This record gives sequence, structure tokens and C-alpha cells, in this order.
Amino acid sequence: MRLSEISMNKYATITKNESQRLMAYRANIAAHSFGHLFEIMSQVIVWSVIYSKATILNGYTFQQMMTYVIVGWFILFATSNYGFEDKVAKDIHQGTLSNFLVKPFSYLRYMTAISIGRISFAMVVVVSLEVILLWFMRANLIFNNSVAHLLIVLLLMFFAYFIRLFFSILVGLASFWFVDISGFYYSFNIISKFLSGAFFPLSLLPAAFVKTSMWFPFAYTFFVPIQLYLGKLTLSQGLQAVAIQLAWLLGLYGIIKIVWYRGLRKYESAGI
Repeated sequence: MRLSEISMNKYATITKNESQRLMAYRANIAAHSFGHLFEIMSQVIVWSVIYSKATILNGYTFQQMMTYVIVGWFILFATSNYGFEDKVAKDIHQGTLSNFLVKPFSYLRYMTAISIGRISFAMVVVVSLEVILLWFMRANLIFNNSVAHLLIVLLLMFFAYFIRLFFSILVGLASFWFVDISGFYYSFNIISKFLSGAFFPLSLLPAAFVKTSMWFPFAYTFFVPIQLYLGKLTLSQGLQAVAIQLAWLLGLYGIIKIVWYRGLRKYESAGI
């Protein structure tokens, strides 16, 4: 067996073990999912009240807005990383990071393998809840039957997952310099959700703000995939969004490498 194959099997085993480990916490994940479900239903109620006095809001019909909320919830939950900032912080502060420095492990690949293991289990719950939502809300939703559009949406979701993962790891790596990063995580989470359009469509904001937000990666993790699903973007625009995501992923990977090596120098000099 080649060395590369052994390495891949090593990380595949980590992913499998993490997925199996989460079976013991399935009730907690289900509770977390239902919490998100309550949040979504509150948005449905709010938008229902707003549309009781209007038929179209900045180009969005009631069906389009309901689709934005329901499909958007699925995208947001399916690309979540479940507190990886805290995990990275604990590895640094508790000294367990040292175990990875003396073993043939890539910490970034290890975290990615753990993340995939978590999401692979959580997706079972997510898909189940999404099917229930789609069934009960079907009269007020838009269903896109274009295979090409759906494939690009899935591709955008795939890269969105890793963009969010890389940002989580970056925030966690701030623990090399700070004792507590909970404030960083909270602020970053709120700002990223706002810029992604998770609270409401970005197109409801001034055009100048929308154009500015497109320079950041957050809109491509939520707003853009849904716009493509709703048919408000063309296939070529969807492919351009994929290219932008790839560019951001390469940039974030480079930043992680720089922060990682600088952080290690401080970590090792502290004698942890």
C-alpha cells in the first residue's frame, strides 16, 4: 500500500470514529436541530405578518421569501462546523496540540476529518427535518427542477462548508495569543451571518452595501446559493460564484498556514 493511501485511510478512520462517537450524543444534536427549527418557524411567522400587508417586497414574492427561509435554513445547518473554534482553543490551551506535533499528523487535515465525521451524522437529522418542513410548507414554496441549477447549488454548498470550516479554525488559532476567544467567536458569528444574508436577503439592503458584501466570502455561503436556486442568478453567474469560493479557499488556506507557523513559535517558546 502506498504511503498516500495509508495517510488517506488514517484520516478516513478519524472521520468514521467521530461519526460513531456522535451516536452517543444524538439526543443533543436532535435538540440542537429543533432549536434551529424553532428559529426558522419564528422567521416564517414574522415574514407571514409582513406579507399580509404586501404582495411583493423588493422583488420577493411571499413564496420566494418562504423558500429563502426554508432552503436557507438547510444550507446554513448543512454547512455548520459545530463549535470548532472552541475545540481548537482547547487543544492549544490544554496542551493537547503537542500530541500532533510529535506524530505524523496534519492538524488541519485532522480537524477536517473530524468535521466531516460530525456533519455526516448531523446531516441525517438535518435532511429529516428539511423533508418535514418541505412537506408542511409545500404550498408556499418554489421547487427548482433544473438539474444544472441544483448541481451548482450543491457545489456552492460544498465549498461553503469548507469556507466556514477554515474561518472556524482561524478564529480558534487566535488562542495562540488570547486566553479567551468567546468574544471573537460571538462577534464573528453575528457579523458573518449578517453578511451572508442569513437574517434576511441582502438585496433588501442598499445596492452599495450589496456590492460591497460581494467582495467577502460570506454571501457565497448562503445568499448566492439561494439566489441561484430561486432562479435570480444565471448558471454562468453560479459558476462565477464557485470560482470566487475557490479563490477564497486558497487564500484562507494560505492565511491559516501563516497563522499556524507563527502561532507555533509562540506555543513552543511558552514551553507548553
